[in-house]
Amino acid sequence: MRNLSALLFLLTSGAVALGCGDDSSDDAALRDGGSADAAVRDGGSADAAPFDGADARDATTDAALDATVPSACALPIAFDVGLAYTRELRVEAGRSGGDGSVGSPFGSIEDAARAATPGTRIVLAAGTYRGSTYIEGLAGTATQPIAIVGEGAVILDAEGAAEVMHLSEISYVVLEHLVLTNAVANGLNIDDGGTFETPAHHVVLRDIEVRDIGSGGNNDCIKLSGLDDYFILDSRALRCNAGDAIDHVGCHRGFIHGCTFDECEGGGIQMKGGSADILVHGNRFTNIAGRSINAGGSTGLEFFRPIDAPYEAARLRIEANVFVGSGGGAIAFVGCDACVFANNDIFDPQRWVARILQETVDARFVPSRNGLFVNNIIVFDTADLSAFVNVGPDTSPGTFTFANNLWFATDNPAFTGPTLTDGIPAETGSVIQMDPGVTPTDLGLCTGSPGSFAGRVVAGSTADFNAQCWASPVPSIGAVQAQSCTL
Repeated sequence: MRNLSALLFLLTSGAVALGCGDDSSDDAALRDGGSADAAVRDGGSADAAPFDGADARDATTDAALDATVPSACALPIAFDVGLAYTRELRVEAGRSGGDGSVGSPFGSIEDAARAATPGTRIVLAAGTYRGSTYIEGLAGTATQPIAIVGEGAVILDAEGAAEVMHLSEISYVVLEHLVLTNAVANGLNIDDGGTFETPAHHVVLRDIEVRDIGSGGNNDCIKLSGLDDYFILDSRALRCNAGDAIDHVGCHRGFIHGCTFDECEGGGIQMKGGSADILVHGNRFTNIAGRSINAGGSTGLEFFRPIDAPYEAARLRIEANVFVGSGGGAIAFVGCDACVFANNDIFDPQRWVARILQETVDARFVPSRNGLFVNNIIVFDTADLSAFVNVGPDTSPGTFTFANNLWFATDNPAFTGPTLTDGIPAETGSVIQMDPGVTPTDLGLCTGSPGSFAGRVVAGSTADFNAQCWASPVPSIGAVQAQSCTL
């Protein structure tokens, strides 16, 4: 596994060549987003031939399916892994005073944070911690981070206050094994304190559950503003009301992996306001009423980070995730430049599978352009869709690539493939109306499936949903690399 910055350098380097425009230019030609060659944007890969329907696989093909790219599939590793803490402070709900020792723990997280120094591990004893927590300026170092860790069942209950926890201008901080609940605005808020030039940075959220947040407005389970170099791992956001499970404004170089997002009346993950270089990998999205992924969005000009960013979002990668019942599309490219949606499983989408939109139309902004929608499995009911891809004004749909996706209509055996309109180039390498043999609860793809050995190489792609390498030279379609098994 590799360092996050190193991996994202690989994903966004010239080798990926996703057709990103010159950020400093705001001339009309740039905003029009002239179409780049699809093969270049896709890392030089030729389209794979459509699957011919034969289930038989010879020994050579099976051997190829077992082959992997040795190191290119390694996922990022959090900066805190392998580091030892040199000091421990303890906190116990209901206590008062104390010095943080085992015999005399602090009574609040804020008290422990004020006493913490680099290399400190703040341990919260099992129990319910009531009210809001606000911490500003907590700073570890690259070799001595500061951690706030739950021991046993630890619940932070805002009891109807605006936020459960607000962390401002922090760096090298780790949160682990916590449940945050019952706030009317946001669950967990991490920001740069409004100092755009000095973002919060190097944060790990691991095994964090945020649930039952919001009062009917734009309230988010996790709100991130001006955060760079962060990891959200093995966490859950549930019942996030009308906001998003995770809302980003001006965040960069993030990795979201192994998480579950469920029962959200608003959206799943939104990345806007100049956000860039974020990898969303190996997560589950279920029962999201709005857009499961909002790659871009609509941001007030004064909130962009950097302030002069010419896009809502750029170089986002959404790979090897599972989407079940997306109410407003599994993916919306909204003012997103050179964003990738690859090797995902989509089940029962509602209204649309994908959207290409532009909500910020100031003269400096490039249109939604140069997007990839490739190697995805889409299992759907035609009666649930008004269009396969919804295209809005002020976008550049002609620069998008749809390729090597498997489309299976559960209600129409005669389905002949998706209709792409509004200037989207015709899809190539499609697998049409062949049952992939996967379900939301069983993602395992067998080598006899029509999705095996039918994808195309996407430069910079990492691992599958199970953190296994993709086959080389031809990967599978969908979130999981095909393995030898029985259909």
